[in-house]
Amino acid sequence: MGPLLLTGTALLVAPACGRGASPSDSLLACAEPTVDLGAVHEGSVVEHAFAVEALGPVAVTEVGSDCGCSVARLERETADGPEAYALRSVLEAGERLQVIARYDTRGRRGQSVRTIQIATDRGEPLRLSWTADVRPWLVVEPAELAFQRVREGQGAECAFRVRSVTGETMALRATRRALPPMVSLELRPRAADGEGRASEWECVAHLAVDGPLGTFSWPLEVESDVPAPGAEGRPFSIAPPWSVQVVGPVALTSPSLDFGLMEPDEHLRRSVRIECFDADFDWTAPEARLEPLRPDQPFPLARTASVRVLPVPGLEAYDVEVTLDGLDREIAGNFLARLVVETHHPRLPRLEALVRGVRNPGPQGAVAPGGPP
Repeated sequence: MGPLLLTGTALLVAPACGRGASPSDSLLACAEPTVDLGAVHEGSVVEHAFAVEALGPVAVTEVGSDCGCSVARLERETADGPEAYALRSVLEAGERLQVIARYDTRGRRGQSVRTIQIATDRGEPLRLSWTADVRPWLVVEPAELAFQRVREGQGAECAFRVRSVTGETMALRATRRALPPMVSLELRPRAADGEGRASEWECVAHLAVDGPLGTFSWPLEVESDVPAPGAEGRPFSIAPPWSVQVVGPVALTSPSLDFGLMEPDEHLRRSVRIECFDADFDWTAPEARLEPLRPDQPFPLARTASVRVLPVPGLEAYDVEVTLDGLDREIAGNFLARLVVETHHPRLPRLEALVRGVRNPGPQGAVAPGGPP
């Protein structure tokens, strides 16, 4: 495959079609309603102009897209050049429009298909679409940062590399968007040139020793000084997520138990482990129960749910097991509960995990047999 050339916003104009070229009942016609924009780098903004002709008196009433990453503007061709088209203005037979679609690839990867729909006051809407192969300009290695679990007061560290796939040198900076003060990001160029630019950078994230208890996921966003084509000066960037759990003297291995999509008569079991890291704590078996998220809520889940606490052989740990023996008929759609674990530890006497799932509504949205009308 040849090199990927991205020197600016792509503006590709398809030829207008003649009258009667549309096989549908639409009064708008386009010779090339579907185009392939080929390979583009993630973060670029690509434009394509579709040439559209009116087959009879018709007015455009609405322009919509299948995704917020895509927008379109309409320009009417006149003897004095293009001018902005006003919705509901009548186009006579033979008049032409340029439908200029704009696709922002930021946050997209892989083969992508986007669609613009042009609704009119007569006939069927006209659908215009394009495909693009969105490829990264910046990549992170390793591709996924490992989940880390650390004791309170220890802090944490995570190392990764960022490079440009083209080999182009760049400056790199941490944006610190959505990062708390307790997380820092150190950037070091590899084989830097005289201006301190490099095609590959070493990055090290640090969590301070005073980080709070809990499970967190932070975007370690870094951005280059190389502008993405068509993005009005916005540079190429990437934000690998770093997930860390800071645990105290006792901790649950997960903040939630997910039952997923559940049939009304299904028997399912999920568990979460509670561990003790305090060697001086004389641990007795914890106690666990389910509670509603709010005390004033009805709680039909309790009628079919049971909770057991089981010791883990050879470990200072217990498995808290939640079993749902079917779903009560009053449960429809999403169900939520709170798993409360009484640890008996003086510093953390109570831990909680969210219990969630969805009752299968049955075919065509109907509640399964035995459910409410």
